Amino acid sequence: MEMGKLNVGFLGFGEAGYHFAKDLTHAGLPGIVAYSPSGAKAGPGDPLRTRAAEASVELVRSPRELCKRAHLIIALVPGRAALKTLRSVRAHLNAEHIYVDASTAAVKAMEQAGQMLEGKSGFVDAAIMGTVPTGGIKVLTVASGPHAETFRALMAPYGMNIQVIGEKPGTATAMKLIRSVCMKGLAAMLLESLEAARRSGILEAVAVDIAGSIDERPFGQIIKRFVCGTAVHAQRRVHEMTDSLELLRSLGASTRMTRATRAMLLDVVNLGLPARFDGREPDSIVPVLDAIVGAKQ
Repeated sequence: MEMGKLNVGFLGFGEAGYHFAKDLTHAGLPGIVAYSPSGAKAGPGDPLRTRAAEASVELVRSPRELCKRAHLIIALVPGRAALKTLRSVRAHLNAEHIYVDASTAAVKAMEQAGQMLEGKSGFVDAAIMGTVPTGGIKVLTVASGPHAETFRALMAPYGMNIQVIGEKPGTATAMKLIRSVCMKGLAAMLLESLEAARRSGILEAVAVDIAGSIDERPFGQIIKRFVCGTAVHAQRRVHEMTDSLELLRSLGASTRMTRATRAMLLDVVNLGLPARFDGREPDSIVPVLDAIVGAKQ
């Protein structure tokens, strides 16, 4: 696929598709097309057609027409519909196409999608790592699969921020889901902690203190401190979380995340990490994670 002949089509035209298409148009990419069931039915004056016009996108009436008009197809559909959507267009794909699945699906779904298109067309597993309405094409998209580097090379000149992390479908999706374990878990821990603070009448003080603890140094250093410090001091922290649980229960506050934290700390103790590191924090997180993986195996 030559740069000057790049034809992009969006399979699904919701919020992400609209913002991506608008930014690509502004960056100088012409002739963008899109297909969605609702778009195919939209008549004159429909808000979807208005948004398509704002992004200089032509809405087409079928998956077949989309595949005929575009050779780089970016699927932006709900994760649960990823394979169903691929099946609806597979018959219209050929060796000239690159199919980029940017839905938030399961790793196994992306692996299966790659298998479905093996020998049929190019395939890229893509995971959008930020908020598209605020960042547009500048939001980091991680990509994996046999044609991930080609995808990056084609879209980077238009400002799309793509990081290739491997040749295996499912790797990009795995990165996003693993990241979500931390980010969504952090949100849940904040809710539990701040609920207790509110019940205790010290919400503002606790919120400011937590923010200050995070803001005092780059987060990369905080990751090292949390991981390496836990490996060495897990036993003491088990007792601290036991006292925290007692307090939360007395307040009638949620305890789910605190119970999980205490259980994780007990696992670290039972795996023998405090004894292994003998009171000395390692220089990086790698020995800690290697020790956990090795002990569990």
